Amino acid sequence: MNILNYLEMRGDLTFAERPFNEVDNLVFSVLAYLDMKDIVTEDFVFDVSLKKLCKRYIDLGYDQSYIVNNPKILLKKIVSCKRFERVRVGGYFHYVSQDAQVQFSCATFMLGDGTAYVGFSGTDDTLAGWREDFNITFMSSTPGQDEAAAYIDRLCRCTACPLRIGGHSKGGNFAEYGAAFCDEKLRDSRIIAVYSNDGPGFNQTISESEQYAAIMDRTLKIIPESSIVGILLSGKVKTKVIRSNAKGVSQHGFYTWRVLRDRFEEATRLSPSSAFMDETIKRWLGSLEDEQKKSVISAVFDSLEASGATTLTELNANKWVSYNAILKAVSNITPEVQGEIFNSLIKLAGAGKDVLWDEAKKTFDRFDPAKAIEEQAEE
Repeated sequence: MNILNYLEMRGDLTFAERPFNEVDNLVFSVLAYLDMKDIVTEDFVFDVSLKKLCKRYIDLGYDQSYIVNNPKILLKKIVSCKRFERVRVGGYFHYVSQDAQVQFSCATFMLGDGTAYVGFSGTDDTLAGWREDFNITFMSSTPGQDEAAAYIDRLCRCTACPLRIGGHSKGGNFAEYGAAFCDEKLRDSRIIAVYSNDGPGFNQTISESEQYAAIMDRTLKIIPESSIVGILLSGKVKTKVIRSNAKGVSQHGFYTWRVLRDRFEEATRLSPSSAFMDETIKRWLGSLEDEQKKSVISAVFDSLEASGATTLTELNANKWVSYNAILKAVSNITPEVQGEIFNSLIKLAGAGKDVLWDEAKKTFDRFDPAKAIEEQAEE
């Protein structure tokens, strides 16, 4: 069973009959991906039902099929669910800037039970959004993270209800950051739960801060067993590893996550490939100074943006034009930066090799020759 089956099987039960659960959290994280322009205003006036949102979304002809996990699929399913019929949406805020290197989108959902869920969208199709994902590795805070905290402050000044805050992918990172770094009094009195659904962590400065420590006991991180995104960077919050119907990187897609009634099906541990990537990337990032990370990331995305494209779709649609423009931009990169890119790739390869060696050494240390001979004789 997945999240769509959950809506079919449990959608007739109100929040009064069955309290909010971790699967509901993912439902609202999916809805946060929706393009709500000209449907939901930035004002915290909650007068748009999910049925109205769905009708207007379809009437306006919005198409988000470029997102691997199209939120329209869930939106069309949820409108027939009794559980979500009292939900009202407001405070939709969307901001993308290639110059500012930010992609930010969120909305607030009033559940009808006296609580609200603040949902932050993950990365969309824009180069600005993908660039911000990488900027998280070296910046003390990104514009999107700062906006997440400011958004929660604005919401709390306009409402008085308890808040749950969450998101998927980068949206999960924004949820954690916003909850930690919003106004201290509001953080301590209004936020009842924080969810990061396979969202990346933080650099050491943030993960060891007092603000981050203040939300740790209220935060749940949910990652699939072959997670790639959710294992990135640091994090000390409670983490739940779950099963998925997909393999490898496809497990990042929330429609693949396995559901048991009103919770996710737990896995025993991270897959070997995910654990390997986790250790490799941590070693690699740890071997680079922040200025090196910035230099490499800037060089890569400056080259991509030199094509004139602002989205991955545009890059793909004009392959040859994009390729030639990128090639020209790469040729203009200074020898020093070219050297940094090359050295960083060498360090990445070396980190992976070290991980393999460590695992081989552990196996060798556990090896018992006498036992091996005995087992071979039995065979």
